[in-house]
Amino acid sequence: MTRTSVAAGFVAALLALTACSSSSSSGNSTSSTSAGSGGSSATTASGPTITIKNFAFSGTMTVKAGAKVTVVNDDSTAHTLTDKATKKFDTGNITGNGGKGTFTAPTKAGSYPFGCTYHPNMKGTLVVQ
Repeated sequence: MTRTSVAAGFVAALLALTACSSSSSSGNSTSSTSAGSGGSSATTASGPTITIKNFAFSGTMTVKAGAKVTVVNDDSTAHTLTDKATKKFDTGNITGNGGKGTFTAPTKAGSYPFGCTYHPNMKGTLVVQ
């Protein structure tokens, strides 16, 4: 009977730990949801988003004058998005693996060439309307 009591106690403790583990798991899922909503808020919060992936820029390259633009870096290394000609905008260093930076588009319509300070082969053009 002593072994049965010990076994029952062990099973009860194991069930309690499993319940805690499930609770922790739902906490992680909340974190994932938070991270996911952070990603969607970047797209919807303040407007256009430009993504850096495979050492290239993509996404919304045409924006309204004065728009807040979010830049998401999906590469594993740091990048910038920097106005090369007029120096009117610069995200500064954006860390890799989902790091984000923002800048405000110029208030004057036109085409603004930009690139990455660290990687001169990365180029794009922001069109401001």
